[in-house]
Amino acid sequence: MVDADRFKEINHGLAHVAGDTVLAVIEARLTAWAGPRVSAGHLGGDESSVVLDLPADRREERLGQLVRMLHTPVTLGDGRTVDVAASVGAASPDVIGTRDLTSLQRAV
Repeated sequence: MVDADRFKEINHGLAHVAGDTVLAVIEARLTAWAGPRVSAGHLGGDESSVVLDLPADRREERLGQLVRMLHTPVTLGDGRTVDVAASVGAASPDVIGTRDLTSLQRAV
């Protein structure tokens, strides 16, 4: 699960087009990070999710990579740069004890 930090501040302070751009960039980065054969998408508001299998021995490294990608500034159409950040939470069947998606989402 990914939650865009300070999204309301960006969306209201810089105009909705800036917020839309930030969300689109976050989605593109999430999809690029996850890869082509993975389910990733916008849940609503400032939340997105991705469902993929991360091996336990690479989980910390891959999640760290995602956080770094999501903390890279976004350049708006008018040339302004916006600092962005996102909170990332993860739940894994081997830790939670179930493969049920709803249970995994609640555990994040």
